[in-house]
Amino acid sequence: MIPFGELQTDLPTYQNTGAIQADNVLPLKVGYRSLPGFQELSDNPLTGNAVGLFTAFNAAGTTNYAGDATKLYQMNSSQEFVDKSKSGGYSNSTTEGARDFWAFTQFGTNIIAANNADNIQKFDEGTDSAFSDLVSFKAKYLAVIRDFVFTGYTTESGTSYNQRVKWSGLNNVSQWTPSQTTQSGFQDVVGPHGNIQAIIGGESFGIVFFERAIYRVSYVGTPLIFTFEKISDNIGLFAPRSVCSFGNMIFFLAQDGFYKLTGGQQLTPIGEGKIDNYFFEDLSSNLDGICAAVDPNNSCVFWSYRGGASGSTTGDINNKLLIYNYSVNRFSTGSSINIQFIASASQEAFTTLESLDKLGVLDTLPKSLDSYYYGEGIVGLAGFSGDKKFGKFIATSLTATVDTTEFEGAEGRRSTLISSTPIVDGVGGTSVTVTPLSRASQLDTVNVGTAVSTLSNGSCPMRSTSRYHRMRVKVTGNFTTMSGVDVEARPEGKR
Repeated sequence: MIPFGELQTDLPTYQNTGAIQADNVLPLKVGYRSLPGFQELSDNPLTGNAVGLFTAFNAAGTTNYAGDATKLYQMNSSQEFVDKSKSGGYSNSTTEGARDFWAFTQFGTNIIAANNADNIQKFDEGTDSAFSDLVSFKAKYLAVIRDFVFTGYTTESGTSYNQRVKWSGLNNVSQWTPSQTTQSGFQDVVGPHGNIQAIIGGESFGIVFFERAIYRVSYVGTPLIFTFEKISDNIGLFAPRSVCSFGNMIFFLAQDGFYKLTGGQQLTPIGEGKIDNYFFEDLSSNLDGICAAVDPNNSCVFWSYRGGASGSTTGDINNKLLIYNYSVNRFSTGSSINIQFIASASQEAFTTLESLDKLGVLDTLPKSLDSYYYGEGIVGLAGFSGDKKFGKFIATSLTATVDTTEFEGAEGRRSTLISSTPIVDGVGGTSVTVTPLSRASQLDTVNVGTAVSTLSNGSCPMRSTSRYHRMRVKVTGNFTTMSGVDVEARPEGKR
């Protein structure tokens, strides 16, 4: 069997130890499994394009919040977003590309939001019916570090401080005047680091990302309150929303590729020699719209971006996914998925016939309706469609395409492939085809043959003669795993 190894598009195709293409699948330790499609769950769209999504946790469960250019929203039990904006709404500023994005964090019962175009907002889930100004300054980025709310890239009295980090009082989100008593304060991290791009909070420490540096923030108490230790020089955050975290791991996109930061100290390139070159060559536009999210149900990080090869390439819509399974250190991709924004978010339970209607054809769902997957408050990969509607990746599996490495059917000579058997563990209604790809020389353009459907015994008869071959397996419908291809080849002459 020729196994479907890990996706390594950056390596040569001939005798590549991995797979050349692994699209619309989730990577496993061995092979791949199906990637559920995006399902809209809201009937009503946001007013404007989505530029923020956040899930808050409280005693009653979870609540989703979202934002567009002029409004902030709270999701109700019908999975519809209700306007909770302060009186007058918000500014449609253009400080970052063509739009301002909302950053969210939670401190106790307070949901805090910032977009650098308006004063920082707060919504107390226990008492408030609408958002209101928390303070009279602005910020681009938010996080909670220990018992403090942190802001980054602030605008105060009309002056922007692109390298300033400012924090609240100890356990006091309303106190921001620097004070040894309340321990609120600020720090200008002056250096050739570029702008602050993100802040990732934590119980023991926090991480501040600049364009060309990364700092670890540690609490030490008075008089310093916090110390700032540089842990990376020249490596920083390429796109502000291309960073996300899970446990003690932070995943992000730098100018030279994808990285994982573990424990606030260990920096590891995870895309080098695998997909870094592929990503930057495919990346076409909408750079400020690159966003990342963790799907804990599949141990995967997803990056949403606009690629040039397929799908929509207009407006604020992304059409591609880059997927990384952090448990097995493997990548895959997703394509033709028009999404405005992704994040980790929860959903309401599907407990009525009306709510089940939103899932489409129930027989084609990737999991049984008895699965926790469709339960209330389950946090997974979510986002907004090109139509500005909230949804999650819980629909029928997308059509998967995986290419094997390039191989010789007979060492050092031409060969004819006469049969192939894809190793796919499918379910009822799963359709599988195999397409031979070939070329006579490494200098030749690859010839794409005709797709052949599997027979009742699972094999695909074919006739493809050349020196170099690869197999393209396409699966339509739900499946559990796809592992590789058994190939039967006949040696030919050396001409």
